[in-house]
Amino acid sequence: MKDQFTRRNVTQGMTVLGASALAAPAIIGTARAQSQSLTVWSYDGFITDAFRSAFSEQTGIEVNVRLVSDQAEQFNLMAAENGKFSADIVCVAGHRFYQFVDAEFLEPIDMDRLDNWSLVETQYANAEWVSRNDRVWGVPVVVVSTGLIYNSETMERPDSLAAMFDETNAGMTTYQIQDFFPLVMNYLGYDGTAQSYAGNPDIAQRAVDATRDFLIDNKDKVRRYYDAATEVQQMLLTGDVALAAGSSGPAAQLILEGFPVGYTIPREGGLAYAYGFNIARNANNMDNAYAFLNALLSSPENGAAMVRSTGFNSAMQGVEGLLTDAERQVLTLTDEERSALTWVNVETAAFIFDLIDAAAEEIRAA
Repeated sequence: MKDQFTRRNVTQGMTVLGASALAAPAIIGTARAQSQSLTVWSYDGFITDAFRSAFSEQTGIEVNVRLVSDQAEQFNLMAAENGKFSADIVCVAGHRFYQFVDAEFLEPIDMDRLDNWSLVETQYANAEWVSRNDRVWGVPVVVVSTGLIYNSETMERPDSLAAMFDETNAGMTTYQIQDFFPLVMNYLGYDGTAQSYAGNPDIAQRAVDATRDFLIDNKDKVRRYYDAATEVQQMLLTGDVALAAGSSGPAAQLILEGFPVGYTIPREGGLAYAYGFNIARNANNMDNAYAFLNALLSSPENGAAMVRSTGFNSAMQGVEGLLTDAERQVLTLTDEERSALTWVNVETAAFIFDLIDAAAEEIRAA
C-alpha cells in the first residue's frame, strides 16, 4: 500500500516536525558486526535523519536506506534476488507478512536477541499478524488506519461513507482503488476482511463483483484515482477534490502543518494495519540488524519522532505522553475510533487481495 510521502513534495516551505525529538540510543552496545554497515529498505519517514545519525555515531554502523513505495515493489525486488538479499532489514505491513514469510524472505525474530520487545504496546506485540507458524516475524512500529479525509473549509465532517457517492460531491472525490475497496464492501453490507468467507471463495467472489459493479456505477463521483499519498495531498491542497478515502498519515501531516483538512473514521468503520521492520533471511549483517531494532525500541522518543515524520500512530509504549496536545489530537486514536476499526485479517488477505486486484483493473478499464 502506498501510504508514505515526502513532505517537500506537498508544498515548499513546510517545516519538518520533531527533528529534535530523537532520543540518542544510549543503551546500544557495540554490535558484533559482520561489517560496519546495514542496509534497510524503508518507507519515507520511518527512519529519521536524527536517529540514523545518532545510531551511526554510537555504533560506527553506517545505515544505508533504500526508499520503497509499496509492498508489491519490495516483494518483487526480493523475489528477483533469489535468496541473496541485499537488504538486511525490510519494512513489511502486518497484513502482508504471510506473503513474505511463506516465500521464505524473512528471518524469524530471535526473541533472546531483541532486548526491548517489552516496549512494544501489548495489543500489537500479541496481535495475530505478528506471528505465523508459531514464530514472531517482525517488530511493529506504526499503525495505519483508513478513513475519510476532507476539506474542513468547504464541507462538514462526513459521518458516513455515503458522502463518497453523494451527487453533490460528483467529480470532487478520490481514492486508491485497492485500499478503498474493503471499506466499500463493508458499506454495502459485505465483509471487507473476507474473514467470514474463509473457505468460500465463490461467496467472496460474488461480494467482490457486486462491489466492483457499484464502484463502476459511481465512477462519475471520482475526479481521478490516486496511487501515492502525495497525489491525494496535492489534490486536497489545490482544491481539485474536497473528499478522499485514505490513510491517517497524509491527513495528519496536513493538519499539523495548519491546512484546512480533517480526518474521520466513518460510522461504517475503517480498516487498520501496522508496519514493522523485519530481518531478511540470512541477512548479511544480522548482528547490526538486531542492534538497530534494539536501538529503535530503546526509547519512546524514537517512536514520537517517527510518528511526527510519518503522521501514523505509534506501536511503541510511552509515545503519547511525549506529544503536544495538538499532536495528540491528530496522531492518536480515541477509544471510539479504535472500536470502529477492523484489522485486516492476515489469513484471508491472501485470496481476497487477489480478487480485489483483478476487480481494480476492471474498474479502471470500465
